Amino acid sequence: MAAGGLRELLLRYDGRADQPLIAEVPAATDTSPDRISGNELSSMLVSLPVHVGDALERVRLAGAATRMAKENQKLLGPSTIEHWLQYVPPIAEQATFRWISRRRAPNPLINVIVSNVAGPRHRGRIAGAVVTEIYSVGPVAAGVALNMTVWSYADQLNISVLADDQTLKDTHEATDAMIRAFADIRSAAGFPATLSDVATAMPQGIPLG
Repeated sequence: MAAGGLRELLLRYDGRADQPLIAEVPAATDTSPDRISGNELSSMLVSLPVHVGDALERVRLAGAATRMAKENQKLLGPSTIEHWLQYVPPIAEQATFRWISRRRAPNPLINVIVSNVAGPRHRGRIAGAVVTEIYSVGPVAAGVALNMTVWSYADQLNISVLADDQTLKDTHEATDAMIRAFADIRSAAGFPATLSDVATAMPQGIPLG
């Protein structure tokens, strides 16, 4: 869905989608059920086949790229990058990120952040009030203008897209394109392309300026 949606946006705004995009996919390294706060993360680099027009071929290539990224992470060690970063002096790290944020240029390593987060299977409460919906927030990194994150929560699935205002005026452009990409995949797989509204679906979020 991400590859198909991004392909549509690239064709609309650039007039071409002739090479893959590189997605950074954050991956948790601490999956202990006892962890109640904080994150311990590594990341994988996955090639998104936005250059491929056939929906099922995009699915096949995205699956193959993801399996390769998981294998590479396994061979490297899921916590190796995290351990390396502990040796980077904070002053150097801050200076590097400041320099990157001032550059009006794409990130040379990645183009987009794509993530999925498995949320609670049961509805939670805060101060006695039932949490009915979860909406994602996350970083828009320097030179990487899009963050696409999927959250699950109880019986819901939420697709959140974050972007800067120079890339998209309305992030619903991306989510609508992903919905159309999902319909294309269904159609190519022999299922009806028409999607039905679900009564329990989360309401569409309002873009923040």
